Amino acid sequence: MDKIRRNSPCPCGSGKKYKRCCEEKEAELRRRELPSGRFRYEPGSYGGPNRGYMPSILCYKEISPDAWTEHFCLVKPDVVLSDEDSATAMAEEHLAAARRSQDDGGGNPKDFALSLRHEGYKSVSDYRIVRDNNLHNPN
Repeated sequence: MDKIRRNSPCPCGSGKKYKRCCEEKEAELRRRELPSGRFRYEPGSYGGPNRGYMPSILCYKEISPDAWTEHFCLVKPDVVLSDEDSATAMAEEHLAAARRSQDDGGGNPKDFALSLRHEGYKSVSDYRIVRDNNLHNPN
């Protein structure tokens, strides 16, 4: 991941300079301890027919040796695609890049998180997981 300069446009897409937008938030993230536990990430799509699909990444947290629970969902709201396969493929690419960033940073999970943030992913608080792709009623 390239170093972002203070006067560069903020990677979050706000249109502000990095120093006036996310620099302090990211400095705080680097100082803060991450939650303990094991996590796994799955790429996917967020949205639906007639609304479009956004790339998404769902984080699962291990709650016991054989059990996982949904922990949070990240969505890239600045990209809306017409089909979910394209949105999932884009999320797969971003997830792979974030893992490479973490590896390049010596295994630091904060590099992983910052990579996804710089791609424009935002946390969604009220998400619903649809497990059956053959649903006809999106309510």
